Amino acid sequence: MDLFIIRHGDTIDSYPDSHRKLSGVGKSQVASAGVAHSNIMAEIEVVFSSSYLRATQTADLFLGQLSEKKSLEINRFDDLMPLGDKMSVESLMQKQHSRVVLLVAHMPIVGTLIDYLTGEQGTHLGTASLASLSMDFPGREMSTLNWIHNAD
Repeated sequence: MDLFIIRHGDTIDSYPDSHRKLSGVGKSQVASAGVAHSNIMAEIEVVFSSSYLRATQTADLFLGQLSEKKSLEINRFDDLMPLGDKMSVESLMQKQHSRVVLLVAHMPIVGTLIDYLTGEQGTHLGTASLASLSMDFPGREMSTLNWIHNAD
């Protein structure tokens, strides 16, 4: 499985947290990331996103930039929220029959999940940063972190 994880773009401060929107900078960051990774992301088969507004906006914008315009449903998954459960995300990934998966989420869950899957420590993704992981099976320390590309 190839797993791509993107953190939402820069946001506007507002309340409640779940309703924060992408800022103009955040929209630009996400669009740039989508264009820059358009070719390698063309194989995405399934997308899971936090239900927070900034994450769903990020998923929509990012997917809209891909060179292969596919109609991909954005599946909401609560454990991709900031304080989500990495074990629940691991279980979700283990049930997937898709070869290429995209997760759209937040810190700290993205860093925690990458560390758990790879055995790394202290992974941090800035806004609109994209990580690539490869694995035969999604499990603790069974993945390779290929790269993290930070937003411009």
